[in-house]
Amino acid sequence: MDLLLSGGPVLVAILLISLYAVYLFFERLLKLSRERLEADTLMNRVNAAVRNRDLEMALAACDRHGGPVARVLKAALMRLPYGRSAVEAAFQEASLEEEQRLTRGLRPLATIAQIAPLLGLLGTVTGMIIAFAEISNRGTGDPAALADGIGQALVTTAAGLIVAIPVVIGQSFLANRVDHILLEIERRREELMGNVVQVVASRKEERREEPRADVAPTSANPT
Repeated sequence: MDLLLSGGPVLVAILLISLYAVYLFFERLLKLSRERLEADTLMNRVNAAVRNRDLEMALAACDRHGGPVARVLKAALMRLPYGRSAVEAAFQEASLEEEQRLTRGLRPLATIAQIAPLLGLLGTVTGMIIAFAEISNRGTGDPAALADGIGQALVTTAAGLIVAIPVVIGQSFLANRVDHILLEIERRREELMGNVVQVVASRKEERREEPRADVAPTSANPT
C-alpha cells in the first residue's frame, strides 16, 4: 500500500495493464497449447484419399484430426473439384484466416510492452515535478519534503521496466509458437499440392491412353 501511495495514479495504471498482460499471455498460451500440430497421420490419410480420388474420405480425416493444419487442408480440399487455381486460392485465404486466429492477442501484448516503460517515464517526470514544487514551496532545507516526488519517480520507473521485460519475453515466446504452426501449415500445403499435381498428371495420362485401348487392330485385306 505504501508503494501504491508513493507511486500515485501512474503506478495504478501500470499495475492494471500488467494484470491484463498476464491474462492475455495465459489465455493465448492455453489456446495455442490446445491446437493439435502433429500432422503426419493426417497427411498420410489425406494423401491416400487424394490418390484414390476419394474427396469425402479426405474431408472426414480433416474433421477427425482437427487443428490449424486440418482446417486449412479442409478449406483447400473443398475446392479441389474446381481445379488447381481454386485450391491455391483456398489455401491462401484459409492460411490468412488461421494466421489472424493464431496471432490474436499478440499485438496487445506488444503494445503493453511499449507502453509500460513510457508510463514509468511519465511517473518519473510527474514525480520530479512534485519534488521541484516542494522545493519551491519549502526550500531545500527539509529533505523529507522531497520524499513523495522522488519516491514516485523511482517506483514508477522500476514498475514500468518490471512489467515491460516479462511481457516482451512472453510475447516473443508466443510469436515463436505461432510462427512454428504457420511454418507447419505451409509445409503441409506444399506436400498436398505436390500430391495433387501428381494425381492430375496421372489422370491426364490415363485419358490419353483410353482411346488407344479402345481402337481394335485392323485385319489385312486378302489379295
